[in-house]
Amino acid sequence: MDSDEWVTVGLDRRFGVERFRAHFTAHCYERHAHETYAIGLTEAGSQSFHCRGGTHRTRPGSVITFNPAEIHDGHATNAEGFLYRMLYVAPETVAAVLDDAGIRPPWALAFPNILSEDPVLAALIARTVDAFAEPGATLARSEALAAMVVGLAQRQAGAPAPDLSRPADAALARVRDHLHAHLGDDVTADDLAAVAGLSRFHMSRAFTRRYGAAPATYLRWIRLERAKRMLAAGEAAAQVAAATGFTDQAHLTRRFRGAYGVTPARFQKAARAA
Repeated sequence: MDSDEWVTVGLDRRFGVERFRAHFTAHCYERHAHETYAIGLTEAGSQSFHCRGGTHRTRPGSVITFNPAEIHDGHATNAEGFLYRMLYVAPETVAAVLDDAGIRPPWALAFPNILSEDPVLAALIARTVDAFAEPGATLARSEALAAMVVGLAQRQAGAPAPDLSRPADAALARVRDHLHAHLGDDVTADDLAAVAGLSRFHMSRAFTRRYGAAPATYLRWIRLERAKRMLAAGEAAAQVAAATGFTDQAHLTRRFRGAYGVTPARFQKAARAA
C-alpha cells in the first residue's frame, strides 16, 4: 500500500455490520461481490467502477449502494485519489430493521440505483459509520442504523412510510426514567422498546419528538451531567468514567471536552479552587 493510502475497519457481530473507511490513490479493486448490502459515500475525490454493465464515477457526496451479490470493481478516477466510507450490512439485519419499523414482506429492500446525490442520505450514512466507530455506543449504533436503513428504503426504493401513531406520554416517561436509572449500563434499544411497549423504531422516533433528542443523545447528556457532579465532588476521573457508562477515562475526556469545552481534569481543578 502506498504511503498516502490508509484503511480503518471494524466489525460489530451483534448488529451484523462491518464499517470501512479508506483513502486510496493507486489501489485497484478486482471484480468482486459481497454477501451483504454495501452502503457508503465518497467524501473527497472520485472513484470509478464497473457494475450492472456500465461505468460509474463518484464525486464528493455521492451515495453508493450495492445490493448483495452485485459484482463490481473500483479504482481512483485520477491521481488525486478518493476518500470514502462504507458499511456492509447483513441482509438479515436490514430485514429485521424494516420489520421493526413496520415495513414488512412482501416488500423487500432492493436498491434501483448504484449512485445517487442525496445529502440527507449521505448524512445518515456518515452518522452511522461514526456511531459504529464510537466505543460503547450500543444504543447510538442501533438508532443510527435504523434511521439509515429506513431512510434508504424510503428515499431510494419507495418503501411505505412506517406507522408512527402517537404513543401515550407515560410510555415515553418510562423510557426516560429507565435511562436515568441505568445510565451506567450498556442500555440497548431492545431494553427501551420493552419498557415503552413499542417497537424500537417507533420508541426512538416518539422519544425524539417528545424530549427533543434521541434516546442515545439523551443518555449521553445525563451521563455527562452525572460525571460533572462526581468530578466536582472530588471523585477520580477513571472511577467517574466507569460509573457513568463511558468505556474508559479517555472516552470520558473526549466527550466531556466536546460538551463543555474543558477536560475533566481542568474542570475538577477549577471546582476544587472555587
